[in-house]
Amino acid sequence: MANVLSSDTISLQIYLHTGFSSTISNSFASPSTSPRGLSWDGTNVLSSDYSSDKIYLHTGFSSTISNSFSSPSTGPVGVSWDGTNVLSSDTSSAKIYLHTGFSSTISSSFASPSTLPFGVSWDGTNVLSSDATLDKIYLHTGFSSTISSSFASPSTTPVGVSWDGTNVLSADYDSDKIYLHTGFSSTISNSFSSPSTAPRGLEWDDRVGGRRRGRYGYIMFQDPAIL
Repeated sequence: MANVLSSDTISLQIYLHTGFSSTISNSFASPSTSPRGLSWDGTNVLSSDYSSDKIYLHTGFSSTISNSFSSPSTGPVGVSWDGTNVLSSDTSSAKIYLHTGFSSTISSSFASPSTLPFGVSWDGTNVLSSDATLDKIYLHTGFSSTISSSFASPSTTPVGVSWDGTNVLSADYDSDKIYLHTGFSSTISNSFSSPSTAPRGLEWDDRVGGRRRGRYGYIMFQDPAIL
C-alpha cells in the first residue's frame, strides 16, 4: 500500500502515514531544527532543512544519514527526485534547481513563478510547484519556468506538494491540513489534519526504483513564520 510521508517544523519529526490518512505508522526526528521538503527514491527518504541549509539522503525510512550536501542558496525548502537527480526549491533565491544526481552540482535552474516557492515535485514529465505568496500550485512544462496550468490552493499557505500518478497532494501551513486533489485541480476529494501544527514537506511513496507508478507507467513549500 502506498503512503503519505510528511514533515513538521514544530514536532521536528518526519512521519510515515498509513495510506492517505492521519494514522502514523512510523516517525523519526529530523536531522536538524527546520525540516522542510521530503521525497522518496524508492528506498530512501530525502529531506531538506532550512536551518542547516542542507539536503539529506537518509537510509531507508530512518534518521540515519548516508549522504548530504549544502543547498545552492540559503533557504532550501522543497526537494524531489526524478529517478536520477535531485530537484530542489529555495525561498532565498526564488529558484527551482535541477541537480546532477545526489549532489550540489546544478545542471539547470529557473526562476519560480512568484517569490516564495515551497513545494516541488516531478510527475515523470513536468515539475509541479507551490508558492506561498500567490497561494497557487503550478504545473510547469518540463523542467522550465513555463506554466501550463495552475490553480488556487485550498487554503492560504501551500507548502508541500506531491503527485500520486493521477492526483496532486498538497500540504497547507495555515489550515494545518494535507489534501488530496482530483487530478491537477483545486477540487478536494479527501483531506486530514497533519500530525502536528506546522506541516511542511509532503511525499507519496508509491515509487519503485525511484520511479513513480501512474498514468505514465513506471516513472521516475509571505508570512516569515512559515520559513
